Amino acid sequence: MGPEHTERAVPPVSLRAVLAEAPDHYALLDRQLVGQLAGVLFVVGGLMGLSLLIREPPTEHVGGAIGWPLAATVIASAFAFGIAMLRTRHVLPELVLLGIALSGPVMIALLQWLCGPTSSYDALLNLSVMWAGVVLPGPRLLAVMLWATAIASIPLWMSDHFETELLDRKLLGVALLWVLAAACLVWSSRVRAIRRALAAQRQAADELARIDPLTGLGNRRALDEALAAQVAQAGRSGRALSALVGDLDNFKAINDDHGHHVGDRLLRDVADVLRDVVRSPDACFRWGGDEFVVLLPEADRHAAAGVADRVTAAITSRCGAPQGARVGITIGVATLVEGGGGLQLLADADAALLTAKDGARRAS
Repeated sequence: MGPEHTERAVPPVSLRAVLAEAPDHYALLDRQLVGQLAGVLFVVGGLMGLSLLIREPPTEHVGGAIGWPLAATVIASAFAFGIAMLRTRHVLPELVLLGIALSGPVMIALLQWLCGPTSSYDALLNLSVMWAGVVLPGPRLLAVMLWATAIASIPLWMSDHFETELLDRKLLGVALLWVLAAACLVWSSRVRAIRRALAAQRQAADELARIDPLTGLGNRRALDEALAAQVAQAGRSGRALSALVGDLDNFKAINDDHGHHVGDRLLRDVADVLRDVVRSPDACFRWGGDEFVVLLPEADRHAAAGVADRVTAAITSRCGAPQGARVGITIGVATLVEGGGGLQLLADADAALLTAKDGARRAS
C-alpha cells in the first residue's frame, strides 16, 4: 500500500482532536527519539546562549558579581543536560517529558533576568516551544505555552519605563511562539493520525493472515499461536486442556463426484456448525483440507467427548451432499498430559482420529 493511499485513508484531524489528549498519544510517540531530540535542542540552545552571552553579558545592577558565574552555570547546565539526553537509551516517562518542556524556559528566564530586558535570550524559547508542540498533547502544551508567554514578558516588567519598541518586539515574539506551537501541534497530530491508521491496517492484515479465507475459521498459523497460548495457560493454572481433530468422511468422493464448488460449500457448512456448537469461534480452526481442530480449555476428556458427540450429531443433521447424501465426520479426542506440549496434544488427537477411522472401516 503506497503512501498516497495511506494518507487518503486517514480522516481529517479535527480541532477537538488536536486540542484533546488522545488515550494513545504517548503510545504513538517514540519517547526515546524525542528525548534525543531534546538533547540536540539543549546543545544547540547552549551554543546560541553562549554566543549571546558574549554579545549581551549580564548587567551589573541585576546579578552583580555573581552574574557571569551564574549565567555560565546555566549555559553549562544546558550543555550537560543535552549531552545526557543524547546518551540516554531509556524510554522517558510522561512527566519527564513535561519537565523537559518546562526546564528549558526556566533556564532562558534566568539568562533573560541576568542580562537585562533588552537582551535577546527569549528568542531561545522558540526551540522549547517547537519541541513541546511535537511531543506534548494539547492540554499540557497549553500549560507550557502560558509558562513561555510569562517568561517572554519578563523584559516588560523589568523595564524602568514603558518602551513602545520593546513592547512591539515582545508581542511579535509571543505571537510567533503561539504560531509555532500551533503548527507543530497540528503537524504532530496529523503524524499520529497516520501512524494510528497504519497500525490499524497492520492489525487488520495480521488478523487476515490468521483466517482461512474459505471457512472464516482460524488457519494453521492461528492454531499454532492459540495452541501455544492455551498450553502455557493450562500449565500455569493446572486446568485441563483438550483438543478435537475431525476429518470429514468420504470428502474426496464428494469432490470427485460433484465438483470442488460443492466441496467448498460443504466445508463452509461444517465451519458454521462448529461455530454454533462450540460457541467459541476463536477455538475452531481449519487444519487443512477437510480436517478441523477445536481447542477446549478447561475441558477434561469426558467433557471433550461430549462436545465431539454434539458436533458429530449436528454435522450429520445439518450438512449434506447433493442428492440427499448425508455427511459424516470422525473425531479424535485427546487431553493434554502433564508435561506434554501442544504438538503432542494434536498428535494424540490425530492418533485417536485414525483409530476411530480404522474401527469404522472394520465395522463396515
